[in-house]
Amino acid sequence: TGQTREAVTTDQAANEAASANETSNSETNVTGGQYYRDEYGYWHYKDASGKNLTGPQTIDGVKVYFNPGGVQVKGGFGWDGHYYDKDSGALVTNKFVEEYGRTYYVDENGNKAIGSKEINGAWNYFDKHGELITNNFAPDGRYYDKYGKQVDFGRNRYFELNGEWYYAGNDGAILKGPQTIDGVKVYFHQNGMQAKGYFVKDEEDNKSRYYDKDTGALATNQYVIAYNPYKHRIERYYVNDQGIRLTGPQTIDGKQVYFDTYEGSQVFDNFADDGYFYDQDGNRVNLGINRYVQVKGNWYYVGEDGKILRGEQTIDGAHVYFEYGGKQVKGDFDYKNQFHDKDSGNLVTNRFVTVNDKTYFIGADSKAIKGATVIDNTEYFFDEKTGAQVKGNFASNDKYYDGITGALVINSYVQVDKDWYYVDNDGKRLKGSQTINNVPVYFDPYDGKQAKGVFGNDGYFYDKDSGAKVDLGTNRYVYINDNWYYLNGEGKILKGSQTIDGVQVHFDPYYGNQIKGEFTDSSGYVVKANSYTSPVKFYDKDSGALVKNQYFNHNGKWYYADAEGNILKGSQTIDG
Repeated sequence: TGQTREAVTTDQAANEAASANETSNSETNVTGGQYYRDEYGYWHYKDASGKNLTGPQTIDGVKVYFNPGGVQVKGGFGWDGHYYDKDSGALVTNKFVEEYGRTYYVDENGNKAIGSKEINGAWNYFDKHGELITNNFAPDGRYYDKYGKQVDFGRNRYFELNGEWYYAGNDGAILKGPQTIDGVKVYFHQNGMQAKGYFVKDEEDNKSRYYDKDTGALATNQYVIAYNPYKHRIERYYVNDQGIRLTGPQTIDGKQVYFDTYEGSQVFDNFADDGYFYDQDGNRVNLGINRYVQVKGNWYYVGEDGKILRGEQTIDGAHVYFEYGGKQVKGDFDYKNQFHDKDSGNLVTNRFVTVNDKTYFIGADSKAIKGATVIDNTEYFFDEKTGAQVKGNFASNDKYYDGITGALVINSYVQVDKDWYYVDNDGKRLKGSQTINNVPVYFDPYDGKQAKGVFGNDGYFYDKDSGAKVDLGTNRYVYINDNWYYLNGEGKILKGSQTIDGVQVHFDPYYGNQIKGEFTDSSGYVVKANSYTSPVKFYDKDSGALVKNQYFNHNGKWYYADAEGNILKGSQTIDG
Protein backbone atom coordinates (compact mmCIF):
# COMPACT_ATOMS: atom_id res chain seq x y z
CA THR A 1 0.00 0.00 0.00
CA GLY A 2 1.34 3.43 -0.91
CA GLN A 3 2.30 5.98 1.74
CA THR A 4 -0.22 8.84 1.73
CA ARG A 5 2.29 11.47 2.82
CA GLU A 6 5.24 10.42 0.67
CA ALA A 7 5.65 13.76 -1.10
CA VAL A 8 6.03 16.03 1.95
CA THR A 9 8.29 19.02 1.21
CA THR A 10 11.94 18.34 2.07
CA ASP A 11 14.53 20.85 3.18
CA GLN A 12 17.22 19.87 0.65
CA ALA A 13 20.02 21.76 2.33
CA ALA A 14 19.26 20.17 5.71
CA ASN A 15 19.15 16.71 4.15
CA GLU A 16 22.57 17.16 2.57
CA ALA A 17 24.11 18.47 5.79
CA ALA A 18 22.66 15.87 8.22
CA SER A 19 23.79 12.30 8.72
CA ALA A 20 21.36 9.66 7.42
CA ASN A 21 21.98 7.56 10.55
CA GLU A 22 20.89 10.19 13.08
CA THR A 23 17.47 9.55 14.70
CA SER A 24 14.94 11.54 16.68
CA ASN A 25 11.98 10.45 18.78
CA SER A 26 10.56 13.88 19.53
CA GLU A 27 6.78 13.76 20.07
CA THR A 28 6.16 17.33 18.84
CA ASN A 29 4.23 17.76 15.60
CA VAL A 30 6.70 17.12 12.79
CA THR A 31 6.46 18.78 9.37
CA GLY A 32 8.80 19.37 6.50
CA GLY A 33 10.28 15.87 6.47
CA GLN A 34 9.78 12.96 4.10
CA TYR A 35 8.58 9.32 4.24
CA TYR A 36 10.72 6.86 2.29
CA ARG A 37 10.67 3.10 1.76
CA ASP A 38 13.80 0.97 2.25
CA GLU A 39 15.00 -1.90 0.06
CA TYR A 40 12.90 -4.37 2.06
CA GLY A 41 9.67 -2.44 1.61
CA TYR A 42 9.53 -0.93 5.11
CA TRP A 43 8.56 2.71 5.68
CA HIS A 44 10.71 5.27 7.55
CA TYR A 45 10.48 9.03 8.09
CA LYS A 46 13.39 11.42 7.79
CA ASP A 47 12.71 14.85 9.30
CA ALA A 48 13.82 18.19 7.89
CA SER A 49 17.24 17.84 9.51
CA GLY A 50 17.78 14.42 7.94
CA LYS A 51 17.21 12.40 11.11
CA ASN A 52 15.30 9.09 11.03
CA LEU A 53 12.44 9.27 13.52
CA THR A 54 11.89 6.56 16.16
CA GLY A 55 9.25 5.93 18.81
CA PRO A 56 5.83 7.67 18.96
CA GLN A 57 5.54 10.68 16.65
CA THR A 58 2.95 13.14 15.40
CA ILE A 59 3.56 13.92 11.74
CA ASP A 60 1.33 16.46 10.02
CA GLY A 61 -1.13 16.00 12.90
CA VAL A 62 -1.23 12.18 12.61
CA LYS A 63 0.00 9.97 15.49
CA VAL A 64 2.35 7.25 14.20
CA TYR A 65 5.07 4.99 15.63
CA PHE A 66 8.54 3.88 14.54
CA ASN A 67 10.43 1.01 16.16
CA PRO A 68 14.00 1.51 17.46
CA GLY A 69 15.32 0.72 13.99
CA GLY A 70 13.22 3.48 12.48
CA VAL A 71 10.72 1.15 10.76
CA GLN A 72 7.14 2.43 10.86
CA VAL A 73 4.69 0.12 12.65
CA LYS A 74 1.69 -0.79 10.49
CA GLY A 75 -0.98 -3.37 11.21
CA GLY A 76 0.31 -4.20 14.68
CA PHE A 77 1.21 -2.97 18.16
CA GLY A 78 4.19 -0.72 18.70
CA TRP A 79 6.49 -0.93 21.67
CA ASP A 80 4.24 1.68 23.32
CA GLY A 81 1.38 -0.86 23.45
CA HIS A 82 -0.71 1.04 20.89
CA TYR A 83 -2.07 -0.34 17.63
CA TYR A 84 -1.38 1.36 14.30
CA ASP A 85 -3.39 1.09 11.08
CA LYS A 86 -2.12 -1.38 8.48
CA ASP A 87 -2.47 1.13 5.61
CA SER A 88 -1.85 4.62 6.95
CA GLY A 89 0.11 3.70 10.07
CA ALA A 90 -2.10 6.07 12.10
CA LEU A 91 -2.94 5.34 15.76
CA VAL A 92 -6.16 3.30 15.96
CA THR A 93 -8.75 4.15 18.66
CA ASN A 94 -12.17 2.84 19.76
CA LYS A 95 -11.95 -0.22 17.59
CA PHE A 96 -11.45 -4.01 17.58
CA VAL A 97 -8.06 -4.96 16.09
CA GLU A 98 -6.29 -8.23 15.36
CA GLU A 99 -2.66 -9.30 15.64
CA TYR A 100 -1.34 -12.84 15.10
CA GLY A 101 -4.88 -14.21 15.13
CA ARG A 102 -5.75 -12.61 18.48
CA THR A 103 -8.44 -9.96 18.95
CA TYR A 104 -8.09 -6.83 21.09
CA TYR A 105 -10.00 -3.59 21.67
CA VAL A 106 -8.25 -0.22 21.84
CA ASP A 107 -9.98 2.68 23.61
CA GLU A 108 -10.13 6.39 22.85
CA ASN A 109 -6.48 6.76 23.88
CA GLY A 110 -5.33 3.72 21.92
CA ASN A 111 -4.82 1.60 25.06
CA LYS A 112 -5.83 -2.08 25.17
CA ALA A 113 -9.03 -2.83 27.05
CA ILE A 114 -8.47 -5.06 30.09
CA GLY A 115 -11.21 -6.92 31.97
CA SER A 116 -14.94 -6.45 31.45
CA LYS A 117 -16.05 -3.79 28.97
CA GLU A 118 -19.33 -2.89 27.28
CA ILE A 119 -18.87 -2.24 23.57
CA ASN A 120 -21.71 -1.41 21.19
CA GLY A 121 -24.29 -2.62 23.71
CA ALA A 122 -22.61 -6.00 24.34
CA TRP A 123 -20.37 -7.01 27.20
CA ASN A 124 -16.95 -8.40 26.39
CA TYR A 125 -14.04 -9.56 28.49
CA PHE A 126 -10.34 -9.08 27.84
CA ASP A 127 -7.62 -10.98 29.72
CA LYS A 128 -4.62 -9.38 31.43
CA HIS A 129 -2.84 -9.16 28.07
CA GLY A 130 -5.85 -7.53 26.43
CA GLU A 131 -6.85 -10.58 24.37
CA LEU A 132 -10.59 -11.04 23.82
CA ILE A 133 -11.94 -14.17 25.55
CA THR A 134 -14.10 -16.34 23.29
CA ASN A 135 -15.87 -19.70 23.75
CA ASN A 136 -14.92 -19.76 27.40
CA PHE A 137 -15.58 -18.54 30.90
CA ALA A 138 -13.74 -15.40 31.94
CA PRO A 139 -12.35 -14.62 35.41
CA ASP A 140 -15.60 -12.75 36.14
CA GLY A 141 -17.43 -16.09 36.04
CA ARG A 142 -19.43 -15.25 32.92
CA TYR A 143 -19.38 -17.13 29.61
CA TYR A 144 -18.43 -15.44 26.34
CA ASP A 145 -19.45 -16.89 22.96
CA LYS A 146 -17.42 -17.33 19.78
CA TYR A 147 -17.77 -13.60 19.05
CA GLY A 148 -16.64 -12.67 22.54
CA LYS A 149 -20.11 -11.55 23.65
CA GLN A 150 -21.33 -12.35 27.14
CA VAL A 151 -24.01 -15.08 27.33
CA ASP A 152 -26.74 -14.82 29.96
CA PHE A 153 -27.60 -18.23 31.45
CA GLY A 154 -29.95 -16.74 34.02
CA ARG A 155 -29.71 -16.55 37.80
CA ASN A 156 -29.69 -19.21 40.53
CA ARG A 157 -30.04 -22.14 38.17
CA TYR A 158 -28.13 -25.11 36.74
CA PHE A 159 -27.27 -25.02 33.06
CA GLU A 160 -25.57 -27.47 30.71
CA LEU A 161 -22.78 -26.45 28.35
CA ASN A 162 -20.85 -28.82 26.08
CA GLY A 163 -22.04 -31.83 28.06
CA GLU A 164 -21.02 -30.44 31.48
CA TRP A 165 -23.11 -28.87 34.24
CA TYR A 166 -22.60 -25.46 35.85
CA TYR A 167 -24.57 -23.24 38.23
CA ALA A 168 -25.22 -19.53 37.72
CA GLY A 169 -25.41 -17.67 41.05
CA ASN A 170 -27.22 -14.51 42.15
CA ASP A 171 -25.22 -12.30 39.77
CA GLY A 172 -25.23 -14.76 36.86
CA ALA A 173 -21.59 -15.77 37.45
CA ILE A 174 -20.76 -19.46 37.83
CA LEU A 175 -20.19 -20.88 41.30
CA LYS A 176 -16.91 -22.55 42.27
CA GLY A 177 -15.76 -24.87 45.03
CA PRO A 178 -18.03 -26.58 47.62
CA GLN A 179 -21.60 -25.24 47.62
CA THR A 180 -24.96 -26.02 49.20
CA ILE A 181 -27.81 -25.58 46.70
CA ASP A 182 -31.40 -26.27 47.73
CA GLY A 183 -30.00 -28.06 50.78
CA VAL A 184 -27.77 -30.34 48.69
CA LYS A 185 -23.98 -30.25 49.05
CA VAL A 186 -22.29 -30.14 45.64
CA TYR A 187 -18.89 -29.19 44.24
CA PHE A 188 -17.75 -27.12 41.27
CA HIS A 189 -14.19 -27.03 39.96
CA GLN A 190 -12.37 -23.74 39.50
CA ASN A 191 -13.55 -23.70 35.89
CA GLY A 192 -17.14 -24.00 37.17
CA MET A 193 -17.66 -27.58 36.00
CA GLN A 194 -19.70 -29.67 38.43
CA ALA A 195 -18.02 -32.76 39.91
CA LYS A 196 -19.95 -35.97 39.28
CA GLY A 197 -18.97 -39.61 39.76
CA TYR A 198 -15.50 -39.17 41.28
CA PHE A 199 -13.55 -37.97 44.30
CA VAL A 200 -12.53 -34.33 44.53
CA LYS A 201 -9.94 -32.92 46.92
CA ASP A 202 -11.26 -29.85 48.71
CA GLU A 203 -8.54 -27.21 48.95
CA GLU A 204 -9.97 -25.94 52.24
CA ASP A 205 -9.31 -29.11 54.27
CA ASN A 206 -7.30 -31.16 51.73
CA LYS A 207 -9.82 -34.01 52.05
CA SER A 208 -11.21 -35.96 49.10
CA ARG A 209 -14.96 -36.40 48.80
CA TYR A 210 -17.17 -38.30 46.40
CA TYR A 211 -20.05 -36.69 44.48
CA ASP A 212 -22.86 -38.74 42.97
CA LYS A 213 -22.49 -39.54 39.27
CA ASP A 214 -26.09 -38.53 38.49
CA THR A 215 -27.10 -35.77 40.90
CA GLY A 216 -23.67 -34.48 41.87
CA ALA A 217 -24.72 -34.59 45.53
CA LEU A 218 -22.11 -35.31 48.19
CA ALA A 219 -22.26 -39.02 49.06
CA THR A 220 -22.30 -39.90 52.78
CA ASN A 221 -22.47 -43.11 54.83
CA GLN A 222 -22.48 -45.39 51.81
CA TYR A 223 -20.39 -47.53 49.48
CA VAL A 224 -19.38 -45.85 46.22
CA ILE A 225 -17.78 -47.13 43.03
CA ALA A 226 -15.07 -44.93 41.50
CA TYR A 227 -11.95 -45.04 39.36
CA ASN A 228 -8.69 -45.58 41.25
CA PRO A 229 -5.97 -43.47 39.56
CA TYR A 230 -3.21 -45.29 41.46
CA LYS A 231 -4.24 -48.79 40.38
CA HIS A 232 -5.85 -47.68 37.10
CA ARG A 233 -9.08 -49.57 37.68
CA ILE A 234 -12.56 -49.25 39.18
CA GLU A 235 -12.64 -49.80 42.96
CA ARG A 236 -15.16 -49.76 45.83
CA TYR A 237 -14.92 -47.30 48.72
CA TYR A 238 -16.97 -46.32 51.76
CA VAL A 239 -17.55 -42.68 52.67
CA ASN A 240 -18.48 -41.49 56.17
CA ASP A 241 -20.99 -38.86 57.29
CA GLN A 242 -18.62 -36.14 56.04
CA GLY A 243 -18.27 -37.76 52.63
CA ILE A 244 -14.65 -38.74 53.34
CA ARG A 245 -13.53 -42.28 52.46
CA LEU A 246 -12.65 -44.66 55.24
CA THR A 247 -9.29 -46.42 55.50
CA GLY A 248 -8.00 -49.43 57.42
CA PRO A 249 -10.15 -52.00 59.28
CA GLN A 250 -13.82 -51.07 59.70
CA THR A 251 -17.08 -52.67 60.84
CA ILE A 252 -19.96 -51.74 58.51
CA ASP A 253 -23.45 -53.19 58.91
CA GLY A 254 -21.97 -55.67 61.36
CA LYS A 255 -19.35 -56.94 58.91
CA GLN A 256 -15.60 -56.61 59.32
CA VAL A 257 -14.09 -55.08 56.19
CA TYR A 258 -10.81 -53.41 55.23
CA PHE A 259 -9.86 -50.41 53.13
CA ASP A 260 -6.39 -49.58 51.82
CA THR A 261 -4.65 -47.26 54.27
CA TYR A 262 -3.30 -45.04 51.50
CA GLU A 263 -6.15 -44.47 49.07
CA GLY A 264 -9.11 -46.20 50.68
CA SER A 265 -10.05 -48.88 48.13
CA GLN A 266 -11.69 -51.96 49.64
CA VAL A 267 -9.70 -55.22 49.83
CA PHE A 268 -11.32 -58.21 48.13
CA ASP A 269 -10.16 -61.85 47.95
CA ASN A 270 -6.79 -61.05 49.45
CA PHE A 271 -4.82 -60.44 52.60
CA ALA A 272 -4.90 -56.86 53.84
CA ASP A 273 -2.17 -54.90 55.57
CA ASP A 274 -3.68 -55.88 58.94
CA GLY A 275 -2.75 -59.52 58.25
CA TYR A 276 -6.28 -60.87 57.84
CA PHE A 277 -7.86 -62.39 54.74
CA TYR A 278 -10.94 -60.80 53.14
CA ASP A 279 -13.16 -62.82 50.80
CA GLN A 280 -14.72 -61.97 47.42
CA ASP A 281 -17.42 -59.95 49.16
CA GLY A 282 -14.85 -58.05 51.19
CA ASN A 283 -15.71 -59.74 54.49
CA ARG A 284 -12.99 -60.87 56.88
CA VAL A 285 -12.45 -64.64 57.00
CA ASN A 286 -11.39 -66.61 60.06
CA LEU A 287 -8.56 -68.88 58.89
CA GLY A 288 -7.85 -70.28 62.34
CA ILE A 289 -4.61 -69.93 64.31
CA ASN A 290 -1.12 -71.43 64.29
CA ARG A 291 -1.52 -73.23 60.99
CA TYR A 292 -0.47 -73.14 57.33
CA VAL A 293 -3.17 -72.14 54.84
CA GLN A 294 -3.08 -72.25 51.06
CA VAL A 295 -4.60 -69.35 49.15
CA LYS A 296 -4.51 -69.06 45.35
CA GLY A 297 -1.73 -71.66 45.12
CA ASN A 298 0.51 -69.96 47.68
CA TRP A 299 1.20 -70.88 51.29
CA TYR A 300 0.80 -68.62 54.32
CA TYR A 301 0.95 -69.15 58.07
CA VAL A 302 -1.54 -67.64 60.50
CA GLY A 303 -0.23 -67.04 64.01
CA GLU A 304 -1.86 -67.00 67.41
CA ASP A 305 -3.91 -63.88 66.59
CA GLY A 306 -5.12 -65.26 63.26
CA LYS A 307 -2.89 -62.89 61.29
CA ILE A 308 -0.39 -64.04 58.68
CA LEU A 309 3.27 -64.10 59.64
CA ARG A 310 5.92 -62.14 57.75
CA GLY A 311 9.71 -62.31 57.49
CA GLU A 312 11.97 -64.97 59.02
CA GLN A 313 10.23 -67.53 61.19
CA THR A 314 10.99 -70.87 62.84
CA ILE A 315 7.95 -73.15 62.69
CA ASP A 316 8.08 -76.73 63.94
CA GLY A 317 11.87 -76.49 63.85
CA ALA A 318 11.99 -75.37 60.20
CA HIS A 319 13.61 -72.07 59.21
CA VAL A 320 11.10 -70.50 56.83
CA TYR A 321 10.53 -67.09 55.29
CA PHE A 322 7.38 -65.14 54.38
CA GLU A 323 7.38 -62.12 52.06
CA TYR A 324 5.80 -58.78 53.00
CA GLY A 325 2.43 -59.94 51.68
CA GLY A 326 2.76 -63.13 53.73
CA LYS A 327 3.48 -65.54 50.87
CA GLN A 328 5.93 -68.28 51.88
CA VAL A 329 9.18 -68.49 49.90
CA LYS A 330 9.50 -71.97 48.40
CA GLY A 331 11.97 -73.11 45.76
CA ASP A 332 13.52 -69.67 45.63
CA PHE A 333 15.86 -67.24 47.36
CA ASP A 334 14.68 -64.90 50.12
CA TYR A 335 15.76 -61.29 50.61
CA LYS A 336 19.00 -62.47 52.30
CA ASN A 337 19.76 -64.65 49.25
CA GLN A 338 19.18 -67.82 51.26
CA PHE A 339 17.43 -70.66 49.46
CA HIS A 340 14.30 -72.42 50.72
CA ASP A 341 13.15 -75.90 49.78
CA LYS A 342 10.40 -76.07 47.16
CA ASP A 343 8.28 -78.42 49.29
CA SER A 344 8.90 -77.70 52.96
CA GLY A 345 10.15 -74.13 52.66
CA ASN A 346 12.97 -74.97 55.07
CA LEU A 347 16.47 -73.60 54.44
CA VAL A 348 18.54 -75.75 52.07
CA THR A 349 22.23 -76.57 52.57
CA ASN A 350 24.91 -78.34 50.52
CA ARG A 351 22.94 -79.38 47.47
CA PHE A 352 22.15 -78.51 43.85
CA VAL A 353 18.87 -76.68 43.16
CA THR A 354 17.18 -75.39 40.01
CA VAL A 355 15.38 -72.03 39.70
CA ASN A 356 13.94 -70.84 36.40
CA ASP A 357 15.97 -73.41 34.44
CA LYS A 358 19.21 -72.32 36.09
CA THR A 359 21.23 -74.53 38.43
CA TYR A 360 22.83 -73.37 41.68
CA PHE A 361 24.72 -75.09 44.47
CA ILE A 362 23.61 -74.04 47.92
CA GLY A 363 26.39 -74.04 50.49
CA ALA A 364 26.42 -74.52 54.26
CA ASP A 365 25.12 -70.96 54.79
CA SER A 366 22.10 -71.66 52.52
CA LYS A 367 23.48 -69.21 49.95
CA ALA A 368 24.50 -69.92 46.35
CA ILE A 369 28.21 -70.67 45.91
CA LYS A 370 30.05 -68.52 43.33
CA GLY A 371 33.14 -69.10 41.21
CA ALA A 372 35.07 -72.36 40.68
CA THR A 373 34.14 -75.03 43.21
CA VAL A 374 35.06 -78.71 43.70
CA ILE A 375 32.06 -80.81 44.77
CA ASP A 376 32.48 -84.56 45.31
CA ASN A 377 35.88 -84.41 43.55
CA THR A 378 34.38 -82.70 40.47
CA GLU A 379 35.11 -79.10 39.50
CA TYR A 380 32.16 -76.84 38.64
CA PHE A 381 31.86 -73.13 38.01
CA PHE A 382 29.13 -70.76 39.19
CA ASP A 383 28.66 -67.23 37.89
CA GLU A 384 30.58 -64.82 40.09
CA LYS A 385 27.63 -62.40 40.31
CA THR A 386 24.46 -64.49 40.17
CA GLY A 387 25.69 -67.91 41.28
CA ALA A 388 24.05 -69.62 38.28
CA GLN A 389 26.04 -72.66 37.10
CA VAL A 390 27.98 -72.34 33.83
CA LYS A 391 27.03 -75.13 31.43
CA GLY A 392 28.06 -75.70 27.82
CA ASN A 393 30.31 -72.68 27.70
CA PHE A 394 33.59 -71.17 28.81
CA ALA A 395 33.51 -69.51 32.22
CA SER A 396 35.33 -66.34 33.21
CA ASN A 397 38.34 -68.50 34.21
CA ASP A 398 38.63 -69.53 30.50
CA LYS A 399 37.69 -73.15 31.28
CA TYR A 400 34.91 -75.12 29.60
CA TYR A 401 32.16 -76.84 31.59
CA ASP A 402 29.91 -79.64 30.30
CA GLY A 403 26.55 -78.65 28.85
CA ILE A 404 24.60 -81.27 30.83
CA THR A 405 26.44 -81.92 34.10
CA GLY A 406 28.36 -78.66 34.33
CA ALA A 407 31.53 -80.59 35.19
CA LEU A 408 34.93 -79.37 33.99
CA VAL A 409 35.86 -80.87 30.61
CA ILE A 410 39.50 -81.70 29.80
CA ASN A 411 41.42 -83.08 26.80
CA SER A 412 38.43 -83.01 24.50
CA TYR A 413 36.82 -81.22 21.58
CA VAL A 414 33.86 -79.04 22.66
CA GLN A 415 31.29 -77.08 20.70
CA VAL A 416 29.88 -73.66 21.59
CA ASP A 417 27.12 -72.52 19.25
CA LYS A 418 28.51 -73.44 15.79
CA ASP A 419 32.19 -73.27 16.67
CA TRP A 420 34.59 -76.01 17.81
CA TYR A 421 37.39 -75.75 20.34
CA TYR A 422 39.80 -78.15 22.03
CA VAL A 423 40.38 -77.94 25.77
CA ASP A 424 43.60 -79.18 27.32
CA ASN A 425 44.31 -80.99 30.57
CA ASP A 426 43.43 -77.82 32.50
CA GLY A 427 40.15 -77.38 30.64
CA LYS A 428 41.43 -74.34 28.75
CA ARG A 429 41.17 -73.91 24.99
CA LEU A 430 44.18 -74.52 22.75
CA LYS A 431 45.33 -71.90 20.25
CA GLY A 432 47.45 -71.88 17.10
CA SER A 433 48.88 -74.98 15.32
CA GLN A 434 48.33 -78.24 17.19
CA THR A 435 48.58 -82.00 16.58
CA ILE A 436 45.72 -83.91 18.22
CA ASN A 437 45.47 -87.67 17.87
CA ASN A 438 48.23 -87.41 15.24
CA VAL A 439 46.12 -85.00 13.18
CA PRO A 440 47.50 -81.51 12.42
CA VAL A 441 44.80 -78.90 13.21
CA TYR A 442 44.64 -75.17 13.79
CA PHE A 443 42.88 -72.89 16.29
CA ASP A 444 42.48 -69.14 16.11
CA PRO A 445 45.33 -67.50 18.09
CA TYR A 446 42.93 -65.06 19.76
CA ASP A 447 39.72 -66.91 20.66
CA GLY A 448 40.68 -70.54 20.02
CA LYS A 449 38.00 -71.31 17.38
CA GLN A 450 39.02 -74.26 15.20
CA ALA A 451 39.71 -73.53 11.53
CA LYS A 452 37.35 -75.61 9.37
CA GLY A 453 36.83 -75.12 5.65
CA VAL A 454 39.05 -72.04 5.71
CA PHE A 455 42.69 -71.05 5.68
CA GLY A 456 44.17 -70.64 9.14
CA ASN A 457 46.30 -67.71 10.16
CA ASP A 458 49.29 -69.99 9.50
CA GLY A 459 48.45 -69.95 5.77
CA TYR A 460 47.31 -73.58 5.43
CA PHE A 461 43.86 -74.88 4.54
CA TYR A 462 41.88 -77.08 6.96
CA ASP A 463 39.10 -79.55 6.13
CA LYS A 464 35.54 -78.33 6.66
CA ASP A 465 34.47 -81.51 8.50
CA SER A 466 37.44 -82.94 10.37
CA GLY A 467 39.47 -79.75 10.63
CA ALA A 468 42.57 -81.66 9.49
CA LYS A 469 45.26 -79.81 7.56
CA VAL A 470 44.87 -80.32 3.78
CA ASP A 471 47.77 -80.47 1.30
CA LEU A 472 46.71 -78.32 -1.69
CA GLY A 473 50.10 -78.41 -3.40
CA THR A 474 52.66 -75.67 -3.92
CA ASN A 475 53.33 -72.76 -6.30
CA ARG A 476 49.82 -72.80 -7.77
CA TYR A 477 46.52 -70.96 -7.76
CA VAL A 478 43.57 -72.66 -6.01
CA TYR A 479 39.90 -71.73 -6.12
CA ILE A 480 38.21 -72.14 -2.73
CA ASN A 481 35.00 -70.68 -1.27
CA ASP A 482 34.42 -68.55 -4.39
CA ASN A 483 37.86 -66.92 -4.16
CA TRP A 484 41.30 -67.42 -5.72
CA TYR A 485 44.40 -67.95 -3.61
CA TYR A 486 48.04 -68.68 -4.44
CA LEU A 487 50.10 -71.27 -2.58
CA ASN A 488 53.85 -70.64 -2.22
CA GLY A 489 56.63 -73.20 -2.11
CA GLU A 490 55.60 -74.27 1.40
CA GLY A 491 51.93 -74.65 0.46
CA LYS A 492 50.94 -71.47 2.34
CA ILE A 493 48.76 -68.76 0.80
CA LEU A 494 50.43 -65.53 -0.23
CA LYS A 495 49.20 -62.16 1.03
CA GLY A 496 49.67 -58.58 -0.14
CA SER A 497 51.29 -57.50 -3.44
CA GLN A 498 53.05 -60.27 -5.36
CA THR A 499 54.60 -60.90 -8.80
CA ILE A 500 53.64 -64.34 -10.13
CA ASP A 501 54.83 -65.50 -13.54
CA GLY A 502 55.80 -61.88 -14.27
CA VAL A 503 52.34 -60.54 -13.44
CA GLN A 504 51.78 -58.05 -10.62
CA VAL A 505 48.81 -59.24 -8.55
CA HIS A 506 47.45 -58.55 -5.08
CA PHE A 507 45.99 -60.66 -2.26
CA ASP A 508 44.03 -59.42 0.76
CA PRO A 509 46.60 -58.62 3.50
CA TYR A 510 44.58 -60.53 6.12
CA TYR A 511 42.53 -63.28 4.42
CA GLY A 512 44.77 -63.90 1.39
CA ASN A 513 42.01 -63.97 -1.27
CA GLN A 514 43.03 -62.48 -4.63
CA ILE A 515 41.70 -59.01 -5.43
CA LYS A 516 39.95 -58.84 -8.82
CA GLY A 517 37.91 -56.02 -10.34
CA GLU A 518 38.27 -53.81 -7.28
CA PHE A 519 40.23 -50.84 -5.96
CA THR A 520 42.64 -51.10 -3.04
CA ASP A 521 43.68 -48.39 -0.61
CA SER A 522 47.16 -47.38 0.53
CA SER A 523 47.20 -50.31 3.00
CA GLY A 524 46.26 -52.84 0.33
CA TYR A 525 42.67 -53.43 1.49
CA VAL A 526 39.65 -53.33 -0.81
CA VAL A 527 37.91 -49.94 -1.00
CA LYS A 528 34.27 -50.60 -0.18
CA ALA A 529 31.39 -49.01 -2.08
CA ASN A 530 30.24 -45.59 -0.78
CA SER A 531 33.47 -45.33 1.19
CA TYR A 532 35.38 -42.09 1.65
CA THR A 533 38.69 -43.98 1.40
CA SER A 534 40.77 -42.85 -1.55
CA PRO A 535 41.49 -45.62 -4.15
CA VAL A 536 45.16 -46.17 -4.94
CA LYS A 537 45.32 -49.14 -7.35
CA PHE A 538 42.99 -51.28 -9.42
CA TYR A 539 43.23 -54.97 -10.42
CA ASP A 540 41.72 -56.54 -13.53
CA LYS A 541 38.44 -58.39 -12.95
CA ASP A 542 39.54 -61.44 -14.99
CA SER A 543 43.29 -61.88 -14.63
CA GLY A 544 43.73 -59.99 -11.38
CA ALA A 545 46.71 -58.16 -12.91
CA LEU A 546 47.53 -54.64 -11.76
CA VAL A 547 46.08 -52.17 -14.30
CA LYS A 548 48.76 -49.76 -15.64
CA ASN A 549 49.20 -47.14 -18.37
CA GLN A 550 45.58 -47.10 -19.47
CA TYR A 551 42.09 -45.75 -19.09
CA PHE A 552 39.59 -48.18 -17.59
CA ASN A 553 35.91 -48.16 -16.70
CA HIS A 554 34.60 -49.29 -13.34
CA ASN A 555 30.92 -49.15 -12.42
CA GLY A 556 30.24 -46.64 -15.20
CA LYS A 557 33.06 -44.25 -14.30
CA TRP A 558 36.38 -43.73 -16.10
CA TYR A 559 39.80 -43.72 -14.43
CA TYR A 560 43.45 -43.66 -15.50
CA ALA A 561 46.27 -45.73 -13.99
CA ASP A 562 49.86 -44.57 -14.58
CA ALA A 563 52.94 -46.67 -15.28
CA GLU A 564 53.16 -47.72 -11.62
CA GLY A 565 49.48 -48.55 -11.47
CA ASN A 566 48.64 -45.48 -9.38
CA ILE A 567 45.18 -43.97 -9.92
CA LEU A 568 45.63 -40.40 -11.14
CA LYS A 569 43.66 -37.48 -9.72
CA GLY A 570 43.31 -33.83 -10.63
CA SER A 571 44.68 -32.17 -13.79
CA GLN A 572 46.95 -34.46 -15.81
CA THR A 573 48.63 -34.56 -19.24
CA ILE A 574 48.21 -38.00 -20.80
CA ASP A 575 49.61 -38.95 -24.22
CA GLY A 576 50.38 -35.30 -24.83
